[in-house]
This record gives sequence, structure tokens and C-alpha cells, in this order.
Amino acid sequence: MKFVIALVLSFLFRPSFLLTQAQPQDSSSAIAKGDSTTSGTEIQTLLLNGRVLTDANLPPSESAKVVLECGGKDAVAEAHTDSTGYFSITVRVTDSVSTAYPPRKDEEILSANELETCELSAKLAGYLAEPLHVARTGEIGMVDVGTIFLRPIAQGQSQAFVVSVTSLAAPEKAKAAFEKGEEQSKKGKWSSATESFKKAIAVYPKYAIAWLELGRVQAQQSDFANARQSFRQSITQDAKLSDGYVELARLAARQKQWQDLATATDNLVRLHPDVAEYWFLNSAANFNLGNTTQAEGSVTRGMRLDSTHRLPQMEYLYGLILASRRNYQSAAEHVGAYLKLAPQAGDAQEAQERLAEFRELAQAAAHQ
Repeated sequence: MKFVIALVLSFLFRPSFLLTQAQPQDSSSAIAKGDSTTSGTEIQTLLLNGRVLTDANLPPSESAKVVLECGGKDAVAEAHTDSTGYFSITVRVTDSVSTAYPPRKDEEILSANELETCELSAKLAGYLAEPLHVARTGEIGMVDVGTIFLRPIAQGQSQAFVVSVTSLAAPEKAKAAFEKGEEQSKKGKWSSATESFKKAIAVYPKYAIAWLELGRVQAQQSDFANARQSFRQSITQDAKLSDGYVELARLAARQKQWQDLATATDNLVRLHPDVAEYWFLNSAANFNLGNTTQAEGSVTRGMRLDSTHRLPQMEYLYGLILASRRNYQSAAEHVGAYLKLAPQAGDAQEAQERLAEFRELAQAAAHQ
């Protein structure tokens, strides 16, 4: 059934958030033209729009708390994601570089230089988040900050990023270059960060974490070919560095390279067999490769782990796998389950069409 393969392509890479994107607030009300303090200093409103996604490129099943932190202070502003993972945070900013302006009762006024120190992070039980640096884009107004990715915490893993054993042996000179690259990366200085990570690697070629971070900044610059090589080097130097496989999987999914996605997720499910998202992606990769037996095994494993249905898309994928085997009755049941779990999904109409088709085929088969 060729339509099933095509459907999964859209299922993975045209997910519901592209069709049901939350509408931003009316800029006429959300973006103030500017007011003044008693000293005559103009203060304007900055609206930060972004999104929180899991490593499976899906919105979390529960609302995540998004926090804006600046210069090591406590949270300056907070917001929660909607059902599709989008959020908006409003802060008030003065163009003055002084920090002498006192905060209001309900919000804090940031100076221009304070804004340069701000980061956005998401908080949700069971996940770790990679903070996003807030880059000022000329005029004050509405800013698309990008996506905050959540990584599931594997069983027994503490809420700290994985440390590469081989990286612990890096000499001080390499560590200094790496730390400099980290600081530059936090500020969105991708080119400078790239050079710093390369310097760290030149001093210590086995620096797995440096290879990993180099790949990330290369990906930020859309240098995907070199990013892929850097991620591969990270796992070559430390085969247990799961973040390297995660990044390879992310690149493979973005570019629809199914064999690469299958290989990366094969390693991820080996290292973290209790993470449902990895089984889901492994199933999708194998299904698009035509390996329906492996695809079914992976998705059923993922569904057993996902007892709270954080990933309802697995029901849909399982339905497609069953339909490819002409088991239309069971396929209809699982697609129907998906629609009950995610009735507002962006691909709900398409799923309804598949459901009707599978029911019709099941009825026809029953009368043969």
C-alpha cells in the first residue's frame, strides 16, 4: 500500500503544530509603542515568541513552564506552553545601558546590557532542557526566539547533562577553549564558538563533548554536512555519549534520511531502552525503509512504555503499520484511538480520512 509510506512522511515531517500554530497576540495590544519613566527614559515592550518540543519534534503532553533568566538573577518572567508547545513571554526593556531603573511591582524593566545576558529555559518533570540565548534583533518588538528542546531523563540519570568519560581527561588548555566556546554559544556567537571548539579539539582530538558542541553550533549555522561529521566524531571518541546519537537522529529526521535515523535510534534504544520517544523514531525510520517487522516491534515497545499516552502519534503509526499488512480492522482501531487522544491534532482530518478508508476496507474484507 504505497499511500501508507507517503502518509508517514507527512506524519513525521508535517506534524500538527505546522497546521495549528498558535496565533500570536495582536501586535497592536501586545507591543507597546513605548512609554516613559518619570526621568523621561523610553521603555518599550519585547514579546518573545517560541516553542518547546521534545527530541521527537513533538510538543510535550503537559504544559511546560518557560522561564526567562538574566544575568544570574531569579526568573525575570515566566510563561507556560499551550497544547501545541508555543509560548509568549513579555518583558519591558529600556534602551539605556544603566541598571538603575527599579522594577515595577508586576514586572522587571531590563536595560539593554542586561538583555544580552538573558536565557530562556523550559522546565517539565522528567525532562532536561537546553537553554536558548535571547538575541536582540535591532528594534524592540516581536522576536521569534526559536525552539527549546526537551530531552527525556533516562532511568537512573540525574538532572544534569551526561558527562563523557573521555572528555574528563582533556588538558587544561583544551578545557579553557571549550569553556570559551560554551560562553560564546550561549550568546549566539556561532562563528566564534565554532573556532573555540575547533581549538579545543586541536589540542585534544578525543574531546568528545567538544565534538558534540561543535556539531551543534555548525547545525545552528545550517552547516549540516560538517555537523553530521562532528556528531559522528563525538560518538567515535565516546560510544556511550548518547547526546551524539540524539543529534544524529535529529539531523536524519530533518533530512528524511531513514537509514541514518534507524542507525542512530538503534543505538539510542540500546543505551536508553526505557525512553518511548526513541522507540517511536526507530519505528518510523524502519517503517519508511520498508522494515515493517522491526517497525512493529519498536512501536509496540514504545507504546508499552508510554502508559500515559504522551505520544499519541504512536497509535497512528501502529495503525499505518497494520494497514500495510492488510489488517484493516486493527488499523482502524488504532487510528481511532489516536483521534480520541488527540482530537485537535493538525493531521486529524487526514487521520479521519484514513480511518474511514480502513473501516471500508475492513468491511469489504469481512464480506469476501
